[in-house]
Amino acid sequence: MNNFKEQKQKILDGGFKYVSLYQGSKQKAARNLLGQLNEKLDEIENILKNDFPGSYQVHALSSTGKNITPVIFEINTGTNESSNKVIYQEPASDKLLENQRILDLTVKVKELEMQNEFLRSQIQDLENEIDELESKAAEAPELGEQMPAPSLMESAKDFLGSLMEFGAPLLDQHFALKKQQLEIERMKLGAKRPAPGTPAAAKDNNVKIRIIGEFVETFQDQPEIYEALHEISAKSETVEQFMQYLAQFNTDLYEQLSNKI
Repeated sequence: MNNFKEQKQKILDGGFKYVSLYQGSKQKAARNLLGQLNEKLDEIENILKNDFPGSYQVHALSSTGKNITPVIFEINTGTNESSNKVIYQEPASDKLLENQRILDLTVKVKELEMQNEFLRSQIQDLENEIDELESKAAEAPELGEQMPAPSLMESAKDFLGSLMEFGAPLLDQHFALKKQQLEIERMKLGAKRPAPGTPAAAKDNNVKIRIIGEFVETFQDQPEIYEALHEISAKSETVEQFMQYLAQFNTDLYEQLSNKI
């Protein structure tokens, strides 16, 4: 059962001005601009209709202040049974998040390759246009005599020659370096965690628990967040489960703590 319409009405009645859509820690729709709330809600409804059934969260804000915590409206687009199965089979563990980042890096590499190919096709189109201009100039010499020197065609040809001589190698070098950086980061992500069950893994988990405790205590001057973090800690049996609940509660806090552990 899809409860989006019910939650949508609550958002409108609550006077919220900004919304965004998440599924766990993954953002499915970015926050709208001021005055475009209805359009963003229509976009979110369309995403929910076409995406796989499951549990989603609409983060609603009345303003975009730096320390404002969003109000989360839970959206369920499937049966309770199917939603529970998805949560059980795909918990938002650190390993899953790492795999997602590795997949994202792979997609970025592919996008860079496609951008490189697109720019090369544009260069080829410019060369074809210049050849066509040269052919027309040859067919109409009287027109060529009236053109000022250097002609527009010659300037374009010189520019393209310079671009091919200097720009193309630099472009290749830029994409090669970018791809290399992404590959290195992907390798680091794949190798940074110790194997489960090893002494190093147990020590690493204890360090994470200590870091989480210190992180929670930094919010003593913010009672609402402080109490919410203690509630999340109380119902979490593992570090991964704590991070999953934290991502659902506040993505900014999730990012801050992820950088620490």
